[in-house]
Amino acid sequence: MLDVHAPDHGIHGVRDFSIHLLTITAGLLIALGLEAGVEAMHHRHQRIEAEATIRREIEENRSKLVKMQGNTKTEIANLVLALAFIEDLRSGKRDDPSKIKLGFNIEPLQSASWSTASATGVLNYMEYDKAQRFATAYHEQELFESAAAQALGHYEVLDTYIPKDEDPRDLKPQDIETAIPDLRRALADLNSMSDWGRATMLTYDEALK
Repeated sequence: MLDVHAPDHGIHGVRDFSIHLLTITAGLLIALGLEAGVEAMHHRHQRIEAEATIRREIEENRSKLVKMQGNTKTEIANLVLALAFIEDLRSGKRDDPSKIKLGFNIEPLQSASWSTASATGVLNYMEYDKAQRFATAYHEQELFESAAAQALGHYEVLDTYIPKDEDPRDLKPQDIETAIPDLRRALADLNSMSDWGRATMLTYDEALK
């Protein structure tokens, strides 16, 4: 808060009044300038810190996504084998299912640094283009996570067909008929998840430039 004090002695004439007014004005301008400078330095520190934490968060998310993309590729290959096995089973063939290893691996991606910067208004101190690149990366991340959640939901349905320690070749005919569309749906979900993963990776790379 800025304080303006009364003069120590009385004002005599226009000259004294003008000098006193100029003194007050200069003091106020200096104080306001100093306050603005301190605030600007504070905002700059907040911006630098926020950018650093966001970049760290994106780099960590990117490392996780690289791993998940590799896992998804393996899971797609296994689902293709599973679908071929079930379709052969429907036609009377009893192939060896031991090579089929169904699984679903996913790691949570973080957005705490981005959410904090958005909530506290620090994004207002960033360059527009940089903030836009960050925003695009996190938006694509959300779309990837939505695709992953959908894929997981359909993937879990597949576990209901074959209880543990039972041979999948003993599936009932009605289960075979319903398993085929469920496998195709899960396969489509995984391919969609992989596509969103690649798109997210591109926006990560753009944000980290």
